[in-house]
Amino acid sequence: MGFRTPGIGDRLRAAIGEGLREQELLRHHTTFRVGGPADWFVAARTQAQLVASLQAAQALELPCFLLGGGSNLLVSDDGFRGLVVKNAIDDIAFDGTHAQVGCGADYLGFIERCREESLAGFAYAAGIPGSVGGAIYGNAGCYGQDIGSRVEECTLVSLDGARVETLPAAWFQFAYRDSRLKREPRALLSCVLRLERGDAAAIGAEIEEKLEIRRVKHPQWRIEPTAGSYFKNLPPGFQAPGLPHSPGTQRVPAGVLLDACDCRGLRIGDAMVFAKHANILVNMGHATAKDVLVLAEVMKARVRARFGVELREEIVYLGDFPHVQSAD
Repeated sequence: MGFRTPGIGDRLRAAIGEGLREQELLRHHTTFRVGGPADWFVAARTQAQLVASLQAAQALELPCFLLGGGSNLLVSDDGFRGLVVKNAIDDIAFDGTHAQVGCGADYLGFIERCREESLAGFAYAAGIPGSVGGAIYGNAGCYGQDIGSRVEECTLVSLDGARVETLPAAWFQFAYRDSRLKREPRALLSCVLRLERGDAAAIGAEIEEKLEIRRVKHPQWRIEPTAGSYFKNLPPGFQAPGLPHSPGTQRVPAGVLLDACDCRGLRIGDAMVFAKHANILVNMGHATAKDVLVLAEVMKARVRARFGVELREEIVYLGDFPHVQSAD
């Protein structure tokens, strides 16, 4: 059975319940605002609905993709042939210096809730777009810190919906912008995060400081659509004479190499390298995924030619993409 099978919509609705949509444009669900339609789409608001969605996709032999906050993601212009399940589980509860968080919760919304509870530990991340689950999946971080260092445990479900289990932080093998979930995909349902007591005013001040830094250096993704940093920083030990390292990680930032290659302002169609940050691409209005891919190849080719290294993408690709070659 496949996604073209007659009656599949009725079977999905019977299994999942209300909220199933057909031919949903995925650009409406990503911070890049790029991408075609999913054959089927549901925003799962409870653990039971998310598990039921996975089980239905397995039973109907539908390809299935788990979507979080939609950041760090580039969707094909052709969309996705199958079922996209958006994690919309966003409940947050505090117990002392720990928080139990639905992995569909907005990351900044969670950080603001921590401030209200006078709990410190996440203000540094203010302004990172996306969901808490997406942050865990990619071990999001900045300023030498990351979310993985504060994970106690997570509750996950296998992608066929058959097994729900709670696993400790050690299982995830958190590393720089990486976790075991990238190699052994599962759906994150909830997590327990470790915080510490702090002063609400001081936490609020740090949040505003980090948001202001992002306002100055980064696009405001709600009005300047972007997927965030496009390429990973260079591996530890990479040396380029005269180029600075990133504070905290001591890695040479990809943006530094791209700056040295005069990448700011490069544009293909409506995809453009942000004027204030060479490692961020923005959608100037009607960018296609192909525009983005061609622009990224131009950037990689320039860095390859000057520094002899191959930049590695930080973003995730969804759907089928054409092979593109830089004409730079």
